[in-house]
Amino acid sequence: MWKPSAFGSLLFAVGLSAHAAGVDEALLGCWRSQQVQVTLADQSHNDQNGDCVSEYDAEFVRSRCSGASGQTETLSAWQRVGQDTLRVTLLDPSTRAAKGAPSELRYRIEDRWLMIERQFPAGAAGAKQPRVLKSVSVRVRPDAGGSTANCTPRGESKLRVGRAPASSLALSLPAGWEPVLIDPYTDERLRPAVNTSLFIGAFAPVGASVSQSKPARMVLVLDDVRYGATPVQAKDFGAVKQRFVAEMGAAKLTCDEPDKVCALLTEASGKQAYTELLNVNGRVAIITSTIVGAKGDMLKVLRDAAQTFVARLRRDNAN
Repeated sequence: MWKPSAFGSLLFAVGLSAHAAGVDEALLGCWRSQQVQVTLADQSHNDQNGDCVSEYDAEFVRSRCSGASGQTETLSAWQRVGQDTLRVTLLDPSTRAAKGAPSELRYRIEDRWLMIERQFPAGAAGAKQPRVLKSVSVRVRPDAGGSTANCTPRGESKLRVGRAPASSLALSLPAGWEPVLIDPYTDERLRPAVNTSLFIGAFAPVGASVSQSKPARMVLVLDDVRYGATPVQAKDFGAVKQRFVAEMGAAKLTCDEPDKVCALLTEASGKQAYTELLNVNGRVAIITSTIVGAKGDMLKVLRDAAQTFVARLRRDNAN
């Protein structure tokens, strides 16, 4: 697994040109990392993300990441050398001497999102050598006074444990709920449900997660990476909904809105699961509310629980 501190180096430790094409004003400011996808030589890919921000001024980019070992910062110089091409040099923060050999990045800005692509040389042998890195970041707006003081990583989450990659989506804890602090990579219940998604958290009603080993009710909140390192915008969400309906199979569709789709699935074992997919800051958030051992139609209970987290996600990510 990649360390969060590596994201700054991978994205920005690349090179400087003597022939600049001028500063792209749209690039200046703060960007929060949302997804990094690395394609390997065998065409498989890894989807990751770190709790990282990058702040561009006219000369430098500062990449700050928060991880298990604390916060790190890398400093790079950058120049635009083509319509969609950057060259950036990783610098020693004390001497500002270059620390890396030059290499180019392709970039594009689409509405509030910055997308970067880096090609790796094909010289290294091995099926698992990286060949292409793609990333997407969302712009962090300055505060009311125009300051970029909010250009910081979110920091350690109290809602999850383990070393799973971090989602860019903020989430505060709703009243009446508490986090189920188990590592999704080691827990046999959560691992298949989380799969490759970015794990935001699992939650149970207050008292349930400590009074019983397997909460009868749980809400799981995920950030879906299957759409790649690109923003999912309103025009794209129709395809997301079609995929969701196809994947849910026998589930009962309960809502179909421009930026949200919902379904209820009842298993033969009696377990009921209600899921909402919604578009938040270009990400596809998955909120699944489950209940085990209940009798009768529990749609309202499940939906109310899911919508508590939907409302909190929308509020906390009103960028």
